[in-house]
Amino acid sequence: MLDTKQHAEDLQELNQNLQIYKESIREIAEEILDNQVSKYPVFVASREEVNLGKQIIDKEELALEWSINASTLEEFVRRKIVQEDKLEAFKKSFKDPKQFLCVFALMKENAGFIYLPYDDEA
Repeated sequence: MLDTKQHAEDLQELNQNLQIYKESIREIAEEILDNQVSKYPVFVASREEVNLGKQIIDKEELALEWSINASTLEEFVRRKIVQEDKLEAFKKSFKDPKQFLCVFALMKENAGFIYLPYDDEA
């Protein structure tokens, strides 16, 4: 059963960690877009080591709670995290990657996509 209090605390902690390295992540998202690697950069946030994408922020090195890996929607489809029949709907709901950070948050009992604006005004 999902502990909603713990889930909210996890999301708050993740948000605090992301604020620290949001600009670095934005630069990597722009590289993914500019080099035409993908139109859909996705960043995987996890407390544990995961084999998804490429690690760009190591929580151990920075004494934080969350590590971040850079990935793409295409990898999520290849790995069947996003099902092919849901791909078009996902693309339509995907927020502008130059304005929003797309995070796939892996938590103890839950995982899901969240979008955070790079700029606080967005």
